[in-house]
This record gives sequence, C-alpha cells and structure tokens, in this order.
Amino acid sequence: MSEYRVSGRYAKSLIDLSQEKNILETIYTDIVAFKKATEQTPALVNMLKSPIINSDKKLTVIKEIFGKSFNPLTISFIEIVINKKREFYLIDIANAFIQQYNQINKITTARIKTATAISDAAVIEVKTFIEKQTGKKVVLETSVDPSLIGGLVIQMEDKLYDASISGKLKKAKQELLNTYISN
Repeated sequence: MSEYRVSGRYAKSLIDLSQEKNILETIYTDIVAFKKATEQTPALVNMLKSPIINSDKKLTVIKEIFGKSFNPLTISFIEIVINKKREFYLIDIANAFIQQYNQINKITTARIKTATAISDAAVIEVKTFIEKQTGKKVVLETSVDPSLIGGLVIQMEDKLYDASISGKLKKAKQELLNTYISN
C-alpha cells in the first residue's frame, strides 16, 4: 500500500473519531503542534524514523514531550501508530489530517510572492478577494522574492497567477522568440 494511502487512512480514522467525540478542533490543534515540532526539531524526526530505537522508547519520548499538552485521544492515536510500527508515517499522517481538515472546513492555502514586503492591509485585501472568488476560507502565506522585480505571484491549489514584472518579461521574450522562429 502506498505511503499516501496509508497516511490518508490513518488521518481519516483520526478525523472520524475526533468528529464522533466532538473534539475535532482540539485534535487539529494537537496535530498542527506536532507537525510544527517535527519541522523545528530534526532530532525528533530522526528518532521517529530510526529503526534502532525501539517503540517503547519512542513512545516514552512522545509522551514526555506532548503528554501534558495534547488531548489523550491524540496521544493514544500516536501510540497506536507507533505500536503498529508505522511511526515513520506520522509526519505524512499529520499532513494528511491537516489536508482533510481543511477540506471539511473549506479552507485553502494561498501563497503570495512579492518583490518587496507588502503591508498588512494589502494582505487582508488579497485574502478577502481570494475568499470571495473561491467561497473558501483562505490561509495566506506571504514571501518576498526580489527576482520578481515588481508585482506579485499567487499560487493556490493547482492555479498560478503571475502578475510579476519578471513573468511579463519572460512572456514577452517567449513571444518575440516565437515570432522570430515563425518568420
């Protein structure tokens, strides 16, 4: 079975159980915190993926780190995954859980790149515009890329909107090349 299917099934089971117990938001908060911890602590990821460290030790470490702050259901779920010897899927399961949660709640992530930092008011304006266009809640991630020269690039789901000066220059260059080649 592929990693994606395994992760998706475990995530779905956790979502279903947390909805049944009416604690989906709490579990979501735990999973986001777990994902953030794995992103900020490479040693945690290495420990989870290590075939040398036994399951009991991994579980002890997880309980030590997250036991007091996570819901018991989250800890029990992680314990089941570790006992099934699938702990190396935990990060993928967390990603799948967040993705499924976002689908349930009609949340999408949009990434906006600009040549220079934009104001908070501009971010809110872009976010509001995208929300009206899509009918979804939008989590907006911003980044600065000076190579854009000016303008912006928005990436959301499978769509890319390039209104950057560098993008327009590339398009103009391609049109000139196509015109030159066809003549």
